Amino acid sequence: MCVKKKYYELVEQLKDRTQDVTFSATKALSLLMLFSRYLVNYTNVESVNDINEECAKHYFNYLMKNHKRLGINLTDIKRSMHLISGLLDVDVNHYLKDFSLSNVTLWMTQER
Repeated sequence: MCVKKKYYELVEQLKDRTQDVTFSATKALSLLMLFSRYLVNYTNVESVNDINEECAKHYFNYLMKNHKRLGINLTDIKRSMHLISGLLDVDVNHYLKDFSLSNVTLWMTQER
């Protein structure tokens, strides 16, 4: 399957599953597109049904390590976690309750 086509299909599948979000729809779409780009470029995922908790965990680590390059902040990362958790029935509460997940974590990763 063409990478571009796969990307758009994943975005549409994710959008179809999106429930009401507590932040702007534009921001939610932006985060879904970022997740879809990750899936296309770094995984063998063909559809939303192929995404598991391990895949989500790798994505969150990717966000933490690349937040500066991606132009996202801690709020965006936490919103992504909530969004993906709601879409895929993936448990991310242990990440959100992890007090080490703070701006300090982002600064420390940047220094490495």
